[in-house]
Amino acid sequence: MDRIAFVTGETVFYWNSILLTLAAAVAICFFLAFYLGRSGNAVAGFAVIPVSLVLSLVLGRLVHWYCRADSYGGFLAAMTDYSSGGYALLGVFAGCLLAAVLVRLLCLSRNLPQMLDCMAIAGCAGIVVGRLASFFNSSDRGQVVSSIQSLPFVYPVTNAVSGAAEYRLATFVIQAMVAAVLFAALSVFYLRAGKRGRSRDGDACLIFLMCYGASQVVLDSTRYDSLFFRSNGFVSIVQVLGAVVLVLAIVVFAVRLVKSRGFAWWYVPVWLVQAAAIGGAGYMEYYVQRRGNEAVFAYSVMSACLAAVVVLTLIQRQLGLRIRRKTGDFVG
Repeated sequence: MDRIAFVTGETVFYWNSILLTLAAAVAICFFLAFYLGRSGNAVAGFAVIPVSLVLSLVLGRLVHWYCRADSYGGFLAAMTDYSSGGYALLGVFAGCLLAAVLVRLLCLSRNLPQMLDCMAIAGCAGIVVGRLASFFNSSDRGQVVSSIQSLPFVYPVTNAVSGAAEYRLATFVIQAMVAAVLFAALSVFYLRAGKRGRSRDGDACLIFLMCYGASQVVLDSTRYDSLFFRSNGFVSIVQVLGAVVLVLAIVVFAVRLVKSRGFAWWYVPVWLVQAAAIGGAGYMEYYVQRRGNEAVFAYSVMSACLAAVVVLTLIQRQLGLRIRRKTGDFVG
């Protein structure tokens, strides 16, 4: 249950809602800072924000209703009453993407990839703050941990049956830490690469999707409240989409590498290693679901496999950049 922050008359304000609102404000501020600083298009920048907010709210609730239908009185109740219930971050991603596409279709913006870059970086900042909302409820945690009883890896939650405090893996804190590191890295990358002209528009967004998707393949597996497909009830939507965007980034940067430098025989072993690493991560997910007592080993191997995939993909991206030696202009 969410903790109450304060009550004014008959209106109750919860800490969870306050943190999520603050997260949205942080994301908006960083988006405007990056987007207006790079494009100078204030019309598109300010137009996309309200559209993103509305679509994110609706789609976030829609995804949550799909996965948690038993939490609502029905579809209409879920989609018309926003005073209670939850939201899925996947819906926020989809809402922001659709808003950016809509603004581009209306010709308010001429550069969709550039806007998505700024949205991705700002979204990282928003996730850092938004994940901390779980400090005030019992969501986004993993299995009971007995060896550690302190942050950032463990945080207590009260057992609803016994009333005793259980020290569970603080997945939400780890997710916030990962997002913070990714935000810092992407900010430096975007600002430095933009000055030097050594990056394509859209690369920051792709790198974000790849890295964040890879991290969520591991971290979402640790949660006891993951969102699952209705068709089976045990396959995580977040993990599947995380793997999909990871493969998408691999394909895009691999194709760019071939177009830029031509095909070379050594590409094949690299791609096979990446495929094997993804397969290894998938096997470790199967492994940890059946041997929960070996979770540290399983998640360590899974993380190593996905980290290797990300590093190899970033190397391919870098090799796919072509620089004119005389002028220094980026043409890749």
